[in-house]
Amino acid sequence: MHLLLDILSAMLLLSGAFFVFVGGFGVMRMPEFYTRMHAASLTDTGGAALILFGLMLQGGFTLIPLKLAAIFLFLFLTSPTASYALANAALLSGVKPACRNETGKAFPGEQPAKPKPKRKSASKAVKARKSAPVKPPAGKPAKRPAKKPTKKTARKKS
Repeated sequence: MHLLLDILSAMLLLSGAFFVFVGGFGVMRMPEFYTRMHAASLTDTGGAALILFGLMLQGGFTLIPLKLAAIFLFLFLTSPTASYALANAALLSGVKPACRNETGKAFPGEQPAKPKPKRKSASKAVKARKSAPVKPPAGKPAKRPAKKPTKKTARKKS
């Protein structure tokens, strides 16, 4: 019986340690605030619960498992509440989530994102600049180029 309890306790402790390790790694690797907070809150609740249950099995029939159960109850109630309060405070202070939803549409009540204009290729931009007429600076009248005499106007003058 003791061997079975020790094996089950070791499995719970190792799986709890694995969850805590993966959650800590996720906190470092996630791209933005809300995903990091999600990884931390799952680790805090799930990993700690597995570790505490493994320790309860190791404690036997004493006062220790009752104290560990009280710690588990405290963590189970306060950790998700604290995560929610932190996420809500971040959202109200203006920290926006990185992605909207699966469809890419904006949240209700939010302005949709404007699409970025397509860039012209370098050759098209150079051609557009060469063919565009030169505009005079603002406030100065445009100078008209002198007319070249044509054959008709040259004959009339002589």
